[in-house]
Amino acid sequence: MNKSTSSLTTPPAERTLTTTRVFDAPRELVYRAWTDPRQLALWFPPEHFTAPVCQLDVRPGGALRIDMKGDDDAGDFAGAVFPAVGVYREVVPNERLAFTLKGLEEGPPPIVLTTVIFEDQGRKTKLTIHQTADTIADYDVLRKIGATEGLRQSLDKLSALLDRKAPDTTVSVTGRSLSLTRIFDAPRELVWKAYTDPAHIVKWSFAKDWESPFAETDLREGGSFRIGMRPADHSEEGFVFAGTYREIVKPSRIVQVIGDGRVMTTTFDDVGGKTKLSLTVEMSRGEEQERQGWTQILENLATHVATLSGKTT
Repeated sequence: MNKSTSSLTTPPAERTLTTTRVFDAPRELVYRAWTDPRQLALWFPPEHFTAPVCQLDVRPGGALRIDMKGDDDAGDFAGAVFPAVGVYREVVPNERLAFTLKGLEEGPPPIVLTTVIFEDQGRKTKLTIHQTADTIADYDVLRKIGATEGLRQSLDKLSALLDRKAPDTTVSVTGRSLSLTRIFDAPRELVWKAYTDPAHIVKWSFAKDWESPFAETDLREGGSFRIGMRPADHSEEGFVFAGTYREIVKPSRIVQVIGDGRVMTTTFDDVGGKTKLSLTVEMSRGEEQERQGWTQILENLATHVATLSGKTT
């Protein structure tokens, strides 16, 4: 986690514009749209503007540069380029960003400190955005030039981008650890049962074109698990995915140690009657292969949970 040394104080209301918006996308995905320069360039400029230059060094003290260019429908600003630079003051991944931004040209808009707060609301994300001016006079300039309307246009573009991009399963990689998150439209006890009961495991615990002929679980700390894996066409013998349970906290957390020593942690969070499942596993193969395999496994689990129709037996 990266933080700046500045305190997380409430912005001064007399010189701050505040906007809130709820997006139908997981917090990790919304945060990525703010920190991935390729995505930010697609939505940050308001209507009729693009960002031919978007450079982000997302860390406290890191620089950012965003050049906005008017398109053919930008009226007097068609073809005009407005470069802006700033510095990140706070970076708390998936929780909070704060950065300054000021045009390189003289005159408005004034320098602005933008603080973005990301709040997890299940599969949705609430954004609270504070745009703080240095002085009351600068604040008045922000209001006169339509900063609130410009941000509204940008957030509309962000919403459209997220609607196109939002996957059912979000995936991230840190070092050699792969993390996946998915919301299941089922109560936590049901998802836990589907995840741990051998009769259910064989219905979903396999990647594309594979199957699980058997599953065995001794669901207790120190207990073992064994799940058979083989190609669905039986073209080869396959293998056994096996290991032991290090930690069991029903129905919220499981820590497993795989036979080769890698650790896999799965958590189950109740989100308004639905279940947020988060899985982190140390990778043994290439990142793309691991991404595809585990994403498919969670897709299979979601399909199987849906067929249970709320039954717990």
